[in-house]
Amino acid sequence: MKYTSKALCILLIVTYSGFCFPQDIETPIKRLYDQNGFIVQFIFYSEGNGVFNNGVVIFLSNKNEFDIFYSFNLVFRTAMIDKTEKVSGHLKAREKKVGSNEGLYFIPFKNGKSITAVGINSCKVEKRSKSSSNIN
Repeated sequence: MKYTSKALCILLIVTYSGFCFPQDIETPIKRLYDQNGFIVQFIFYSEGNGVFNNGVVIFLSNKNEFDIFYSFNLVFRTAMIDKTEKVSGHLKAREKKVGSNEGLYFIPFKNGKSITAVGINSCKVEKRSKSSSNIN
């Protein structure tokens, strides 16, 4: 019985870390984070640069009625390597951002290594004060 309890605890920790497996075809858009009105999702492309390097497009949504600042680390995992990309910025109330025009398209490995999981950690979301509302 204790063994089952430990296994359940490990599963919860892995789930909490925000990793998803991109090749799962159940739904093309995967949700990494959904708290405090801030949503981070991604879609996986097996040929992200038109050749053989995997790519990931990030979707950001602010469901709040106020502007927010956000920052987080995206973690791209292969069989042997993790690569981290820092993402930060702001969203206006009810704003969405997506893709390369917003700096949200990633090809983390240029050597043909397959992405086995995409994760998120160190996510911070803060309400944007009125005094900073004129910052682009």
